[in-house]
Amino acid sequence: MRKFLLATTAAAVVLTLTGRVFAETNLQLLLRKSITVIDQPQTTGQGSGQSSAETAKPAEPAAKPTPVELSPLSQQLKELAETRLSQYVPREQDRAGVLAFYRGRNFAPLWAGDGKAQPQAAQAAGYLAKVAADGLDPADYPAPKFDGADPAKLAASELSMTNAVLTFARHASIGRVAFTRASGAVYYDQKAPDAADVLGKLAATNDVAATLDSYQPQHPAYKALKTQLAAARSGKPAKVDSGPAIVAPEARKETNKDKRKPKTAKDSEPESKPAGATVDSIVANMERWRWMPHDLGEAYVMVNIPDFTLKVVQNDKTIWQTRIVAGKVGNQATPLLTETMKYITVNPTWNVPPSIINNEYLPALARDPGALARIGLKMGHNADGSIRIYQPPGERNALGRIRFNFPNRFLVYQHDTPDKKLFDQTVRAYSHGCMRVQNPDKYAEVLLGISQPEDRFTAERIKSMYGRGERTIQLKKHIPVYITYQTAFVDDAGQQQARADLYGHDKEITRILHNERRVADVPVPRSYSNSGSRPNRVASRASRRDDFESWGSGSSSYGGGFGWGGRGGGFRQSSESSFRFGTW
Repeated sequence: MRKFLLATTAAAVVLTLTGRVFAETNLQLLLRKSITVIDQPQTTGQGSGQSSAETAKPAEPAAKPTPVELSPLSQQLKELAETRLSQYVPREQDRAGVLAFYRGRNFAPLWAGDGKAQPQAAQAAGYLAKVAADGLDPADYPAPKFDGADPAKLAASELSMTNAVLTFARHASIGRVAFTRASGAVYYDQKAPDAADVLGKLAATNDVAATLDSYQPQHPAYKALKTQLAAARSGKPAKVDSGPAIVAPEARKETNKDKRKPKTAKDSEPESKPAGATVDSIVANMERWRWMPHDLGEAYVMVNIPDFTLKVVQNDKTIWQTRIVAGKVGNQATPLLTETMKYITVNPTWNVPPSIINNEYLPALARDPGALARIGLKMGHNADGSIRIYQPPGERNALGRIRFNFPNRFLVYQHDTPDKKLFDQTVRAYSHGCMRVQNPDKYAEVLLGISQPEDRFTAERIKSMYGRGERTIQLKKHIPVYITYQTAFVDDAGQQQARADLYGHDKEITRILHNERRVADVPVPRSYSNSGSRPNRVASRASRRDDFESWGSGSSSYGGGFGWGGRGGGFRQSSESSFRFGTW
């Protein structure tokens, strides 16, 4: 019995101690769990009913997207585009756009399929095969064959097709012949279409041919030339009005006897003979349309040098037209350009260009000191000490009563003239580069009627401003000015017209297309300080367009400085900032 009691007591002691240990252990666990719950951030919104233990679990890492496996063709296209693209797209400016386009579609081909061409490729190849209708050569845009199942060959064909359509889009947009290669007396502010944008449009369309054709000029005058080209190639061209066709005389060195002989308008007039539009001349004209902006605007001024005319167009209709006198054949040729008419000067001062001072007036003064005074010219000195000869405003001023200003890098403008008899001539190539306008007061009325009709300017009101003081009328709405060279065109009556190649631009474009085709679209760097018709390959930077944006602002006087071809007069603001000004 005693042994039993001792055993029972020992068991009780053990149970008591064990329970205390378990209790302490459970208490510690409870406290730890409470601390853990307190440390967890509070949750709100959806899922707030989850337990504390569930909230404490760390978030599962996001699953990585499974990479899309490229097809054998796409894999080959990726490799070529990323490592050997220059072999298939030679033009460096296009390569970044091509690579961006294909990367954006994970190198899915646009033209190639499984051993054959996609429908888009067939449409593009069909269109490019017919571009001769636009005066282009299909051989410049070869379409590869998408035959066989070799992914490497198909990828190479894919990039070759891409290069063909990009080359066409660029030629259609800005010209097969770089304008700088054709002449130093031409400038257009061009921008080639972006490669990725071209490919994106072709990928998104159901009509590849129409998309490619949209890069060609859409102007009715261009489309009329396209029709005329087809007729000329058929051997049955339509009847053409040859108008004042001109053949420029061969230049010869002036003798001392020539210098002493008095000059007349007849002496300066180029010879004339009948001319017709040939295939080459039509192609050259279509090429020059590609140089120009393809959207001419709602209202604009267009000069056609070989036709010696100026017209104002609004809503695709000619609302006014007049005769002009253009630049002489040779280094005084009127340049081809696009700019905007910004202001009109009434009662302008004429500053004689340095070339005229040196070549004509100083020799005349040496022979007769009173020669300049008799024609209303005055002499002074510029700030740099050079001789300044100028003519104050007045009826005998060489610029007449009005000057029309569209600041440009050639520094030419349009103006009135006191010598009205030249407008009676059929061929009117007599100026030093600028354009003389037959009816300038009416021209001002038409321009201001477009720019600011609320001001109600009329020719009579313009004439009432004639006097001695120079006055400036700012155009509230600038109007585009296009100086063009159209030897083949269709007039407003629908009659096909042809004019002779006065400055030789047709001949030069034809020569380049026939003899320099491989590099015809490569621009030639120019300084635009020489107006000669042959390329002047120089590395000097052309004058910035911004240099001429301040014309007409503030009070101004005209001083020295050379214009295009070394013949321009100076244009100086009261701030003494010197701007070169064009010839008359």
